[in-house]
Amino acid sequence: MNVLYISNLTGNLFAGPNNSVPAQIKAQSQIDNVFWYNINEVKREEWERNNCYNLNDYPKKRLKDLPYPFNKPDIAIIEEFYCFPFCKMIADLKKSKIPYIIIPRSELTKKAQQRKKIKKIIGNEFYFKRMARNAAAIQFLSIQEKVDSGEKWNKNNFIIPNGINIPNDKKEKFSEDKINATYIGRYEIYQKGLDMLLDAISNTQADLRSVNFVLNMYGVNQGETVQVLEKKIRENNISDLVKINEAVYEKQKKEILLNTDVFVLTSRFEGMPMGVIEALSYGIPCLVTNGTNMVNYVKDYNAGWTAECSAKSISLSINNMLIDKDKIIEKGQNAKKLSFNFDWNKIAEKSHEIYVKLLKGDK
Repeated sequence: MNVLYISNLTGNLFAGPNNSVPAQIKAQSQIDNVFWYNINEVKREEWERNNCYNLNDYPKKRLKDLPYPFNKPDIAIIEEFYCFPFCKMIADLKKSKIPYIIIPRSELTKKAQQRKKIKKIIGNEFYFKRMARNAAAIQFLSIQEKVDSGEKWNKNNFIIPNGINIPNDKKEKFSEDKINATYIGRYEIYQKGLDMLLDAISNTQADLRSVNFVLNMYGVNQGETVQVLEKKIRENNISDLVKINEAVYEKQKKEILLNTDVFVLTSRFEGMPMGVIEALSYGIPCLVTNGTNMVNYVKDYNAGWTAECSAKSISLSINNMLIDKDKIIEKGQNAKKLSFNFDWNKIAEKSHEIYVKLLKGDK
């Protein structure tokens, strides 16, 4: 099967799709004949091994300009929702009656629709609703994302999560006299729920100090968000409990994860958070909110602790974590088991099956 992938990745490795999309395409290339068109001028060296091309290669953004057979692919995968540079390609796909699948990565959820609300209302009415309706299907990354998005966009939809290349390394030893917690992600305060997290730590600070708890946060500054976070940490007198650090990548990130006892993500909304999946793959239990779309997985496998999207609920979850301190090793073992659900090879096989069904006209 000839599969065309269309993306608009920036190359910022701290943004999840810049890691998950190349990995997805690489896994799919083991089964299908793939071509990746990144519609901007960014192309990382390692992406070229995944048959990646960009505007420097094909500047006109037209389907007919792509090489055979990808000027007439069997199916196309659109790796984002709100992206006007895709318009020409999507028009060409529709004209040529080539089915396309959209992966919106949480952009259709109710909470995401509230961000830049007026722009989205206008954009939806003029173009994006029609783009969604004309798709062969929408791929959601989790059950929760599907529920939060609803079926008004397109009744034909399916669920396949992000994946991970399961590492051979595993967290073998957990701290006995302290708890090393880690957050790795963008310092985007509202989406990532960092305000709620700091309030929850403030609420439970006495108990956290009693077990030598420290949360190390790693990320990229978004405007002045680091300054905002540091001010909140000082005002709540939790500077000994929370440390702000710069972003980490690859080997350094792996080293940090292998020294982590608990991974924390308290997002208000996500598609499918790669940080959590990666932590699970090393056998690290996770504390997550329902906005991460990982709550059901973590509950089903007893691989950590869960909370609603509120400081009060996160505080309760932190207290439960402290009560369960002697169960961290068990939860870590469960985390590793859970991570095998996200193996990229399995996901590629499942994706191929669904593509075949769509091409046959099966819903």
